[in-house]
Amino acid sequence: MNIRRHLKWMIPAALVLILGIWIAADTLRNLSYEVVPARPAEKIPFDENGLLWAFANDEPVTEEEVDANIDGICTYIDGRYDCSDFRIVSLMRILYLYPDKLTDSQYERIKTTLLNFKYWMDEPGADSMCYWSENHQVLFATAELLAGQLWPDEVFSNNGMTGLERQEKAAERLHYWLDQRWDYGFIEWYSNVYYVEDIGPLANLIDFAEDGEIRRKATMIMDLLLYDLASQSWKGTFVSNSGRLYENNKKGGNGNSMKRVTQELFGYPQPGAEERKGMDLSFLFVENYEIPEVLRAIGRDEVTRIIRSTNGMNLDEIKEEGLIGMRTDQIMMQLGMESFTNPEVIANTVDIINRYDMLSQRDLNAFSMVNYGLLRHTGLLPVVSRILKPQSDGVSIQRSNSYMYRTPAYSLSTSQAYHPGTHGDQQHIWQATLSSELSIFTTHPAVMPGQGGPNGNSPLYWVGSGRLPHSVQHENVNLTVYRLPEKAGMMEKRMIHYTHLWFPEDRFDEVVADPTRIFGRVGDTYAAVSAGSPLEYGQEVLSDNRQQEILEAGEELPLERREVIQNGRDTWWITELSTAEKDGSFEAFMDRIRQNPINWDPTAAGGAGSLSYTSRGTTLEVDFGGDFRINGVVEDTEYPRYDAPYVRAPRKPDTITWSWGGHELFLDYRNLVREIR
Repeated sequence: MNIRRHLKWMIPAALVLILGIWIAADTLRNLSYEVVPARPAEKIPFDENGLLWAFANDEPVTEEEVDANIDGICTYIDGRYDCSDFRIVSLMRILYLYPDKLTDSQYERIKTTLLNFKYWMDEPGADSMCYWSENHQVLFATAELLAGQLWPDEVFSNNGMTGLERQEKAAERLHYWLDQRWDYGFIEWYSNVYYVEDIGPLANLIDFAEDGEIRRKATMIMDLLLYDLASQSWKGTFVSNSGRLYENNKKGGNGNSMKRVTQELFGYPQPGAEERKGMDLSFLFVENYEIPEVLRAIGRDEVTRIIRSTNGMNLDEIKEEGLIGMRTDQIMMQLGMESFTNPEVIANTVDIINRYDMLSQRDLNAFSMVNYGLLRHTGLLPVVSRILKPQSDGVSIQRSNSYMYRTPAYSLSTSQAYHPGTHGDQQHIWQATLSSELSIFTTHPAVMPGQGGPNGNSPLYWVGSGRLPHSVQHENVNLTVYRLPEKAGMMEKRMIHYTHLWFPEDRFDEVVADPTRIFGRVGDTYAAVSAGSPLEYGQEVLSDNRQQEILEAGEELPLERREVIQNGRDTWWITELSTAEKDGSFEAFMDRIRQNPINWDPTAAGGAGSLSYTSRGTTLEVDFGGDFRINGVVEDTEYPRYDAPYVRAPRKPDTITWSWGGHELFLDYRNLVREIR
């Protein structure tokens, strides 16, 4: 009996001791990782794109200037700083096309750097390079393939592979990346920032890849990217709803990183396009890609069109597709979506981090807080994620069903009902473009002006959203509803109880403000934004970095009439666009809008809240997190891959045909057939 009594407390005590040792060992291991800097302590001067430009245009450049530039580029890449893969795009084009413009020592300096480089997360060495987002995946794989082709018999020191083996390793990832873009579209949908980082490596693959299948597939994925530009640009200004946009990229066409490409494709002048020299140079200089005339015709189409499409997948869909796991294609899809902490994937994320020993990564070191065997092996990580609902869940870029209404006078686009009420990051939910320099949109600020974001560079005051709205559109009208929680959630810096509208008065010809409405006119194009509460102008007009500088200097932010604020936990915005042709005078337009019935019922739809708006005999109604109705009929906002006058195709299509303006493009991806007619 005594033995039995002793065992009753000895066994639990032993289990507690074992668990304690296990947790302590994991804690010591997690604390042993030092975060590797993502950027050098001091700026390293170089300009790889400027060097390519000079070589391509036979501009004079001294040997000393080339030496300094190459030394800076290689020093940065040798340091394995974040975005090292960006630098290799123009560098690779120089190696393939202009090696005669390099001295032997310059060529050897580049060769040594690329032979020693780390091309994927599964290789040795601690660093803070981002390998996983959609654009970085194709950048790293393209660099590895093309370096392997240049030196097939050389040994690449970081993992001991020969150049030939490097080619085989990179080709596998490239096939996965290209296939996933064909099947599911671009995860970073309509990003005028990150499409530049796709178009550069695709151009290099088209010109330099020796593998004919990769070259052909890259050509067809380039076609898909250019269709996105053609269908989502307004007179050459590529600013639409998007999976990833920064502040300057959505406040008008001036910050559009794709403006030089769209100017080249469609012929519309873009402010500052000629001065831009970025990764898009590889597209401008591409030699083996024939631009289909049908895509040019679509980009130049100035007749009013409704253009629907879908890109990416939701987390439940990637599970159904068998794309959560430890295979390379599974890792690429999950991490390409930047899905890390969501319940569906968090356990897989921690497994990936451990497999590739990445807790030294600046962006991944925070996972040391949950990197415990007790959580991993008992299946508790998804439970923890569901309970805590961390802000980082919003980083995940999920499926977008995009609606574009493009007219000769303006465009209005919306990612329909994109995960309303959840955390946001860099997603840009709706966008009106009235000129190459004038856009309007709303966001929920995640932080106050000048503050850093919970995820480093996002979400911020204008970048992305703290909480996502329920936003829907029909033709020229958008309804956007925000319902904000009382308190901030885990990892959120604060909960700001207002939403705001970017409405830069100085870029309009005329602006009229009512207590709960604001109207703008640019030429013969009109915009009206109605709100649920009184509006007030905000002081925020500058970039977040500039604001911080002003505030730290103890100065006041200047007051300019560009930001319009609506206070409250429940806010809604109704945007309607029109023209003088439709409404006559600006005064007549304003009078009509003021008479349009609006109803907001926060108790409707089971307490979710419902907003309705009637204009020109059409009533739009949206239940927050629920249905969108047009004249009482529920609207289907789940779209096929393409649904437009130019092209119709289902998700995961076998073939795609574009027809417009007497031109045609036919793609049969799996059979490698591309016909321009």
